[in-house]
Amino acid sequence: MSGRSLWRRPEFWLATAVLTRHTIGALNLRSTLKFAAVARPADGDGAPTIPIHVVIPVLREQPHIRPALEWFVPLLDQFSGSTLTIVSTGREQREREHIIRLLTGCHVQSITPVRFPQLCNAELHDLVDAAAKTQSGVLTEAAAREVLQRFPLTAHVVEEELDRLLRPAHVRHVQFDGNGRKAAQVNHAAASLGSDAVGYIAVYDVDSRPGESLMRRTLAFIAERASADGQLPAVVQQSARFTTAGTGPSWADRALCRGAARVQTLWTLRREVPSFRRFAWATRRVTGVPLLDAAMRGLAQTVGHGLLVRCDVFARLGGLPTYTVLDDLPFGYRLTVEGIPVDCVPGLAVADAPEDVRDLIAQGRRWFQNYLDYPRCAARARADAVGTTAEHAAMLTVAAYRGLAWLAAGPATAACLVLAAGRFRPPVRVLAAAALWLGTVTPVRMLAGAEGRHLTVRQEASESIEVLAAYLLRSTGPIAAVADRITRGDAALSPKTNRRNTTVPPSEEDSRDHRD
Repeated sequence: MSGRSLWRRPEFWLATAVLTRHTIGALNLRSTLKFAAVARPADGDGAPTIPIHVVIPVLREQPHIRPALEWFVPLLDQFSGSTLTIVSTGREQREREHIIRLLTGCHVQSITPVRFPQLCNAELHDLVDAAAKTQSGVLTEAAAREVLQRFPLTAHVVEEELDRLLRPAHVRHVQFDGNGRKAAQVNHAAASLGSDAVGYIAVYDVDSRPGESLMRRTLAFIAERASADGQLPAVVQQSARFTTAGTGPSWADRALCRGAARVQTLWTLRREVPSFRRFAWATRRVTGVPLLDAAMRGLAQTVGHGLLVRCDVFARLGGLPTYTVLDDLPFGYRLTVEGIPVDCVPGLAVADAPEDVRDLIAQGRRWFQNYLDYPRCAARARADAVGTTAEHAAMLTVAAYRGLAWLAAGPATAACLVLAAGRFRPPVRVLAAAALWLGTVTPVRMLAGAEGRHLTVRQEASESIEVLAAYLLRSTGPIAAVADRITRGDAALSPKTNRRNTTVPPSEEDSRDHRD
């Protein structure tokens, strides 16, 4: 094979493309770690007083209410004017009635977590027991209803816990009775604060654990941006690193999920944070040429936890988008087309990651629906006469690239393994091996160094292999999401499932984030 023919070979360009992406990723990782390590003048005492109105939407979260209140109530005591709103939903009761109908007539062997992911292990156990006690082994409607009614709805648990805490003045519980999902719950809670609310609406999940240090760093960063811009920043994103508690059902589950949590952290550091930084820079340097400005901005990819939106901006935008099931990326699309900066806090929160492979795949399947909804975001923005055709084209191009990169992550990694180990020309093998090294070993070393951990050769190899395995699995959920959308349309949007084998993640103080 001549040198010229090598340039025509698809394996050469595949290895080159993967190597290029991981090289850019390594450079971005180094830049992000440097950005997060910069100390802020008011990281500790002296952070400005800006009300933070934490909103936590809950649905089938009974076991998580008490830990969440025990975390957030004393935390917000430290910040004058801040509030906590737990917003439950009437959808929970309606879904319970639907599940009862599905359970009616089920044989004991078909009452499984796979078929009924919305139910917790205790509910499934009692339902199986009730079915087993019948002569036919089939669950009746009355038995299913009697079992599920033993378990209080999340709204009832919230009320009981607030009574136990003697109803703190800065904590509220509101109920949303509409048909919407998380975004509609958040919007309802924000509206209940009143039109005169000032400060920020801060959206968190029930298992989020932002610590006092991160909150003070966030307020210091907000003050820094306000000093530079002459006004409080419109939107502030707290990015997160992901961790597991090692509670998976098998060794393989634990290893794969550890690797996946590290890969998701790497995505945050190599893609999410650099994207926010570029976006914030570009939105403050508008040229007036729509296509050029759109190309410079890219596409803000907001995350629906650790998201702080200034109250007046939240009201002006009409809250989070409710025309899609997932609100994270659609909200980022709206911010992008409006040219509203999203500023990323130079510090990381901690978020829990799935503990078993089934939940990991289900999470990817659910998250990828965001990418499939980008055309709908563009259509809604055009219907609202927001943005130009060129701007929408630029944003959809970025969205398509990101979606394809996620879809191709697993196959591309597998292809590089084959190219590196197979009977191919030395340049191709070297390129593929270099791509694998930059995608697995290099980031493991950089993360360990940022965390102050000294890895032995065995630990480094183990963590790198876990990351490699996670990359091989990474595209499974997105591929399933695409198949669902093709075969079932919008009905494929994943319902919220019950958290299994999870524990509350530590605060960033306990885990020492990358800025320490």
